[in-house]
Amino acid sequence: MSVLYSSFLYVISTKMDLNKVMLIGRATNNLQVKSIESSGTPVANFTVATNRKFKNRDWNLLEDAEYHRCVAYGKWAEVLWKYLTKWKRVYIEWRLRTRKRQDSEWNERFSTEVIVDNFIFLDTKGQWDEPWYSSDVEHPIPDDEEVPF
Repeated sequence: MSVLYSSFLYVISTKMDLNKVMLIGRATNNLQVKSIESSGTPVANFTVATNRKFKNRDWNLLEDAEYHRCVAYGKWAEVLWKYLTKWKRVYIEWRLRTRKRQDSEWNERFSTEVIVDNFIFLDTKGQWDEPWYSSDVEHPIPDDEEVPF
């Protein structure tokens, strides 16, 4: 039985909710890294594009891209900043977070982002010294109010 399937069964049997995202895509920009003023924790913001191919009613093959805002904290931010550059493929997982804010005209605005917990660089061998599995390192996730973006 796969780990994902057994995790799914555990969630169902304990009546827990689930907020899990798994993406495989390409970085669309070089990372922006800032620090949280109160703690000095590095925060990296970047975008990952995922493509899908599908056929329309006329059976023409079309391609569409979806862009996902991603945020990484601490050691993850440092590693991603060092190695993840534009067009590099990456596997990312963890959870979605939606934030609400008010614009200058007092309208509510929402933004949804993927909070990165695990990742694997997927480009061909030779791009990296060795595969990096982010689950090898522990890191804290700061509160939403402390994020400098």
